[in-house]
Amino acid sequence: MFSSADGASPGTKPATQRRSRETRDKLITALDELLQEKNFDEISVAQIANRAGVSVASVYQRFDNQNAAVAILVALYLRRVTQWWDDFSRGNPEPSGRSSLREALVHVGRAAWRQSDELRYVMRPAYLQSRLHPNLLDEHWRRQEEVAVSGFRSLLQNHADEIRRSDLTRAASMAAYFFNLMFLGRLLHPEGMSGWNLPTNADEFAEELADFVCGYLGVAHASGSPDRLDH
Repeated sequence: MFSSADGASPGTKPATQRRSRETRDKLITALDELLQEKNFDEISVAQIANRAGVSVASVYQRFDNQNAAVAILVALYLRRVTQWWDDFSRGNPEPSGRSSLREALVHVGRAAWRQSDELRYVMRPAYLQSRLHPNLLDEHWRRQEEVAVSGFRSLLQNHADEIRRSDLTRAASMAAYFFNLMFLGRLLHPEGMSGWNLPTNADEFAEELADFVCGYLGVAHASGSPDRLDH
């Protein structure tokens, strides 16, 4: 994952001096505040600079001249997501190794629901802008996909005795893809969930997702190792 803290986020120019880093951080914080008041497409570079208490010229010294506001958004997104997962992991440890695969999947679903609730204000515009400016976040999305698949692969391998599918690599990719799409839909269209009569709270939604994935994996509900599915 890129780190906005060290100035490595796409569209951000290197900030080697303390004053430059402080200015960049002020601009990121300013956009964070503005996004909690209005939509991204209503925010101008001038508004960000004004909220940060710096000149517009300072913005273009720190960020990409053509897409300065988007570059600040990307830096903010990367910072917030990194901080969120660090905080969540400390306060919500994963279930113990003795937990079932379903319990572990429910834990993942609850975390994703909470993140989409708390960070929607920055995740949604960051995702939409990344479609318009793929050079800024495409590499990040690829890395995130690799991390997600790797995480699911480790999870499935730890619970291989519960799973009937023999190809855990393919199964991990499918499970990661399923979770990603389900929460991307909720992130982009939260109001649309009611029309599909879907669960409207984290616990129920996570339970349903876990049941879907367990069904795909052929997880046995009875004790004992099930026969493998060779596909």
